[in-house]
Amino acid sequence: MNKRLWILGIAAFVLFLGGAYLLTVSAAKPRMAHIGILLANDTRLAKVEGLQQTLSRLGYLDGQDVTYQVLNAQNDISKLPVLARRLLQEQPDVLVAAGYIEAQSLKDITAAIKSPIPVVFMGTLSPAAIGLVLNPAHPEGNLTGLNNYHLELTTKRLELLHRLLPNMRRVAVLGDIRAPSFERTQAGIQSVTREFSLTLNSFTVSSPEDIERVFQEITAAKVEAIMLLPGFFLETSMEQIVGRALQQNLPVFGVYPGDIKYGCLASYGTSYEDQGAQSAHLVYKILRGQATGDIPVETPDKIVLSVNLRIANKLGIHPAADVLSLADQVIQP
Repeated sequence: MNKRLWILGIAAFVLFLGGAYLLTVSAAKPRMAHIGILLANDTRLAKVEGLQQTLSRLGYLDGQDVTYQVLNAQNDISKLPVLARRLLQEQPDVLVAAGYIEAQSLKDITAAIKSPIPVVFMGTLSPAAIGLVLNPAHPEGNLTGLNNYHLELTTKRLELLHRLLPNMRRVAVLGDIRAPSFERTQAGIQSVTREFSLTLNSFTVSSPEDIERVFQEITAAKVEAIMLLPGFFLETSMEQIVGRALQQNLPVFGVYPGDIKYGCLASYGTSYEDQGAQSAHLVYKILRGQATGDIPVETPDKIVLSVNLRIANKLGIHPAADVLSLADQVIQP
C-alpha cells in the first residue's frame, strides 16, 4: 500500500513539474508581432523582401513570430491615406513606410488621431530637410528610419558622370518638380557645373506626356548625357525614360543600383533590398521594446557605384578606366 502511494506521489510530482514547465514556456514565448507595411507601387516590394529576410535572420519568422499586412497603392498615390488608415485600424506593433510619400501619409494619420504606433521609413531623402523628423539623432514623435542620402548624393552623381565620360560637356538633368528634393538639389548641381565647366539643362518630368516633350527639347539642346534625380514619377517610368534616351544614343546616370538593368550606363546609390534590410534592424529594436525617440535615423551602410559596360558598348562610348576601377558592380559586355 505504501509502495503504491509512493509511486502515485512520484507520478503526481512529475506531472506537476511538466505542467509548471509548460506554463513557464508559454509565459516566456512572446505573442506574435504584427507589422503593417504601406507601399506606393510594386517597385518598392524589393524593400519589403529585404526587410522580411533580415527580420527572419533576427529570429522573427513569418507566420510564427510575426505577421505582415502589406497594402499597395499600385502607383495611385491618392489611395495612400486610405490605405494608411486601414493599416492603422489593425493596431500593428509597427507601421513601415516604403519611402517618403508613404511615410508622410502615415505621419499625417497617426498625428491626426494622436496614435503612438511607431513608424519606420525604409529609405527617404534627408528626412529632417523634408520635415519627417526635426532631429535625426533623437527623433521626436513616432517616426524614425533610414536616410537614403539621395539629396546628398545628387552632386556626387553629376561629378561621377563627368569623370566617367570626361569629354562630354552638355548634360540634361531630369527631375520631378513635385519631389521634395527637386529645389534643394539645384544649388549643389550648379556648383558642380561651374567646377567642371559643364553646360547644364534642367527638365521636369511629371507625366507620361512630358517625356516626349522633354526629349524633343533635349534633342534641340544637343545634350550628350542625362542624369536622373530621385522622384516618384521617374522611379515608376524608368523603363520608358531610359528606353527613349537609348533611342537617341544618350547615356543615362541613374539613382539606384538596379537602374542599370533598365539600360542606365551607371548609377550611384543604395539598393532597395539594402534599404529594407537595414531598416529591419530598426524595426527589430522597436519590437524588442525600444522607443522611436531612442533610435536615431540611420544613413546607408552600403552605397554602390554600378556601371553597365554592355550599354557602353551599345552606345560606342568608353568609360574612364580610373572611375571604372572604383565600381562596386560592373555588368560586363
